[in-house]
Amino acid sequence: MQPREYEVMAALEQGHWWYRALRRRLLKRLEREAHRRGRPLQVFDAGCGTGGLLQELGRCPEIARAEGCDLHPQALDHARARGLAVRRCSVNELDEVPAGWDVVLSVDVLYHRQVIPERAMAGMAGLLAPGGLLLLNVAAMPGLARRHDQRVMGARRFLPDGLRLLAASAGLRTEELTYWNSWLTPPLWLWLRLQRLTASGVEGDGDAPSELTLPPVWLNGSLEKLLELERRLARLLPLPWGSSLLLAARKPMAQEVC
Repeated sequence: MQPREYEVMAALEQGHWWYRALRRRLLKRLEREAHRRGRPLQVFDAGCGTGGLLQELGRCPEIARAEGCDLHPQALDHARARGLAVRRCSVNELDEVPAGWDVVLSVDVLYHRQVIPERAMAGMAGLLAPGGLLLLNVAAMPGLARRHDQRVMGARRFLPDGLRLLAASAGLRTEELTYWNSWLTPPLWLWLRLQRLTASGVEGDGDAPSELTLPPVWLNGSLEKLLELERRLARLLPLPWGSSLLLAARKPMAQEVC
């Protein structure tokens, strides 16, 4: 990721509508998992970035402990400035991280250019205790690739079948796999088509300003409410597309493997 994108992320991730909507989805799923287990959870964030999600986890009564890792020193500086427990390591090399976590989270990490998806998925599965849960968010639909992907070194977008197979190859059983940000995907797709007709497609200028900006308050709040409504209605309305995919996959108990 370009260094300036870490600065933008650190400044916006607590208030931006997309980050807030994603955190709500993750926290609701963690609440269900804590209720299922009857106790607070031990959570590890693989590829924690500047630490916005970790900071939010630290405020949740359902979370007993939250730690994370990232490879980029600039991201770790931001996370440590927030007082978070983070270590420097790549998601490709998670062997040195202590295992036995109830939940491993990973947000928009697998599509990074330097990440080997099969190795990272196997490493995250290895961090889980038997019966543990992997919560994974990834950029979806290759047709939605855009300049922002290049700026954050995004090299791939996923489809459901490929992500399900990736989880299975690591010995995980998929429990949920859903698109989200679905209602905004058609206008996004149209905007990208128009952009490619009038410009150079997804080719990005390294000196161009970041595409990630905080909208006006009224628009930021409206988009967040729209995604919350989408989340609440997801069980009733099919979501055949979306700019992101959210995977919940479980590591079998020892007796289930035998």
